[in-house]
Amino acid sequence: MRILAIDDELDILKLIEKALKSQYQVDTIHSPEQAIPEDLSVYNLIITDVMMPHEDGFELIKRIRGKVSCPIIFLSAKALEEDVIYGLSLGADDYLRKPFSVAELRARIGAHIRRDNRDVAQAFIEAGGISLYPEACEFRIKEETVEFTKSEFEIARLLFRNRGQVFSKAQIYEIIYGYDKDGDESAITEHIKNVRRKLKKHGTEPIETVWGIGYKWKKQV
Repeated sequence: MRILAIDDELDILKLIEKALKSQYQVDTIHSPEQAIPEDLSVYNLIITDVMMPHEDGFELIKRIRGKVSCPIIFLSAKALEEDVIYGLSLGADDYLRKPFSVAELRARIGAHIRRDNRDVAQAFIEAGGISLYPEACEFRIKEETVEFTKSEFEIARLLFRNRGQVFSKAQIYEIIYGYDKDGDESAITEHIKNVRRKLKKHGTEPIETVWGIGYKWKKQV
């Protein structure tokens, strides 16, 4: 397993490398000004700071998201909800606020990598004109692939496989990320919004809000 960490604080990079080196190969970049590897497909996960000189993490993700499908985790001292929402809207999968604990960093990385490597037996599942291809991590509508990020795909898959069942934001967070932490409800809200928007582009709106409880995929779809 190989991880790329990008941060303009050398102490943070050293901390990440020390915390993860027993489990993963960790490549570090001190700033986006350094050459980003041409082949990002070799990485199982990318960690990047937000507040960096010249090119911040948001701009970096805009530049590379189309080249990589692995999970991306933002690190930032910026704790405003709008910053979290904006980062997730760009295609990040998670947002860890500084200062962070090594244990939480390991837990989040482990959760993302585990869900990225789950074995799925079924070739595809079809309902209401929407097909889920688990091994390819794809949803297809009329033979067109819906372009989800990793987190968006996992949330859509959870709701699709359990059509008619209502999940709270906290339940979705715990199931998707796989560890006992208070879920970041703003993150789940933003991911759901993105999933809905992308499905609507393909002419379908199967996800319902159950007010005061959570979300469900319409059972009849």
